[in-house]
Amino acid sequence: MPLDDQLIRNQTDTTNEPDSSADKAGALNRAKRGELEGGEATDFRSSRMSAIRAKAGKLKAKLSIGQKSFSAATSKILQSAWRNIVISFGFSFLYVYAHLFLQQIFGKNLFAPLGSEWRDRPGLTIEERERMGVPFKLMESFGVGCLTIVLLIAIIFAFSIPALIIEVVTNPLRTFVSFFKEFFSWLTGS
Repeated sequence: MPLDDQLIRNQTDTTNEPDSSADKAGALNRAKRGELEGGEATDFRSSRMSAIRAKAGKLKAKLSIGQKSFSAATSKILQSAWRNIVISFGFSFLYVYAHLFLQQIFGKNLFAPLGSEWRDRPGLTIEERERMGVPFKLMESFGVGCLTIVLLIAIIFAFSIPALIIEVVTNPLRTFVSFFKEFFSWLTGS
């Protein structure tokens, strides 16, 4: 028999062997941990640790439900802020900024990302909420950008009119002279 065939036969014989070194190492590790064949722990410490892990899992599930409820509440506030922008002359838009700021601090568990607040309910998981909010995300982000620019222009306009009036009232001669200089330079094109 050729040497290659002998090597292949020996290699396949060792992998089919029920008492291989991997099985022996696994049995030794299980014996060190004190586990029985059924997977149950034999010592008190192991059973106590499994009970603590189960209790922590239940507490974590309750906590996530509580965070989800809080997320639904903040989503309702964000929805009402969007709905009342026109009625409040843009002041409810300040909550949109506050919501985005708090989302950066506390995370998406407590404050829903833009677009996701419209489909947020207390029973949803975070992944479901974000998947359902994808169609609104781009539109709402674009809306935040546009409204920010509009509000910035409105604030500049609102402060520039009183500043101009104050300048004319406090120094009318200098304002009159500078106005005519600008007007004539515009007419002459220089």
